[in-house]
Amino acid sequence: MLLVHGIGGGSSLFQYRKNSEALTRAGFEVYALDLIGFGRSSRPATRITQNDHIAQLRSFIEETIGEPTIVIANGLSAAYSIRLAAESSEWIEALVLIGPTGYGRLDRPQTGARVRAFNTLSGFLGNLLYGILIADNWQRFFLIDAYAGPESLTPEVLEEFDTQIRVPNAKWIILSFVSGNLDQDVSEYWPEVEQPGLIVWGAQAETTPASDAERFLEARPDVPLTIIDGAKLLPNEDQPGAFNEAVVAFLKSLF
Repeated sequence: MLLVHGIGGGSSLFQYRKNSEALTRAGFEVYALDLIGFGRSSRPATRITQNDHIAQLRSFIEETIGEPTIVIANGLSAAYSIRLAAESSEWIEALVLIGPTGYGRLDRPQTGARVRAFNTLSGFLGNLLYGILIADNWQRFFLIDAYAGPESLTPEVLEEFDTQIRVPNAKWIILSFVSGNLDQDVSEYWPEVEQPGLIVWGAQAETTPASDAERFLEARPDVPLTIIDGAKLLPNEDQPGAFNEAVVAFLKSLF
């Protein structure tokens, strides 16, 4: 099983600290990684694209795990996992998608416009934007949108995100995201995915609301949807008990 964190300025495998142990106890061999530009992974001072992340995931599964695996992924990373499941189906056993994007949201085409947008931000404007985004009030603004309340948005979380967003070269993944270079359209890939899947959504999610699930379910009506109350964009952190229980029950029904 591979756990893939979401795409946010301070994101990392830290996101799954409340889930990995429960999944291991349920009998799964659990792996997690930091995507390029995040956590302890490399942070190149250049434009990063969705293709870089998808290639990293494919390489990690092939070379480190070495066998077909279950992928649990959040947001844009869920979109990457969908594309990977369609393009390299032999390596993906099942998908658990947490608030996936890619249907009308974060799905801008990867054209020259994305390169030009990034280049516009690579100088003074990018430095100005990064300086604004790392300010405490802006960090808290985005995290309040992601977490349901103070029970999950703890001082530990605030400190971790602040640390991650301030490390050297942290700005490049942020600028890549803002300029749309990490977007992934799944409208052509998701209907082709044949592996079993589970979609999990936080009932109180606003930026990526649970209503976004409709297009995923229209394309794959066989895929169950679990909506978790008291959760926003990160139900695995807001309500880890309910999330772990839903995921384990789904996977046990398959294997």
